[in-house]
Amino acid sequence: MKKRIISILKYLLLIFIVLLFLLPIIYMLANSFMSTEEISEAYTASTEHYLSFHLIPDRFSLEQYYQAFLRRPQFLKLFWNSILITVPVVAIQTLVSSFAAFAFTKFRFPMRDALFFIFIILLILPSWVTMVPNYMMIQRLSLLDTLWSLILPSAFTAFGVCLLRQYMRYIPDETIEAARLDGASAIGILFKIVLPQVKGGIAALMILSFIDSWNMVEQVIVFISDREKYPLSVALSEYAGTDPGIVFACGVIFMIPPLLLYLYHSKEFKNAKV
Repeated sequence: MKKRIISILKYLLLIFIVLLFLLPIIYMLANSFMSTEEISEAYTASTEHYLSFHLIPDRFSLEQYYQAFLRRPQFLKLFWNSILITVPVVAIQTLVSSFAAFAFTKFRFPMRDALFFIFIILLILPSWVTMVPNYMMIQRLSLLDTLWSLILPSAFTAFGVCLLRQYMRYIPDETIEAARLDGASAIGILFKIVLPQVKGGIAALMILSFIDSWNMVEQVIVFISDREKYPLSVALSEYAGTDPGIVFACGVIFMIPPLLLYLYHSKEFKNAKV
């Protein structure tokens, strides 16, 4: 009886923690279906009316989504900017990290371990430490105020190399040697033998890379001065105080792409082993 009570308490605690983490998403989703008048009444403070926690809409409305999709197309442009930044980052980082991790794992060359140690150091450095060197390089390349100033620094990072190297270490060297004896090239070995065996690592890298670049804020503020090139992640923070209804609707839209990517790779992601 005592064990059963403890088990019930554990489940209740877990349910509470899950609901606690889901509360912001539920709150955003519920408020996105409110009318403009209800949003204005609930989130406009005055001397007689203070901001309140409003979760359940008084009347279900798609007005905020109508505003975001049809009446105010600048938000769709900001959403498209996020896509134009994130997709190249994920594609380049996945490809470059696959090549580099394969070289560090299955090839022997001078200073290999020392060079990988430098990758580890770069991995533990916070992003703001490398912000100034990145800015100087981007400025010399005349890429400031372009989307490439956001894509290139995010695409060439040490994280993907270190992650995929851990997966590739468990591929037997005998398999690689057998393929070489059969006349397979290094590129052929990578794409036909190695990558199919590290699908979990590829899925994990794509999801984490997507989320990291999808939520980009600091780099945008530093490298981009033209607000029309801002991604939706920055625009949401700017409109939060002036137009919360649109922010709730755009927040739901903003959440859909990473969720779909996770659902698409969920099987590989759950079965991934390092």
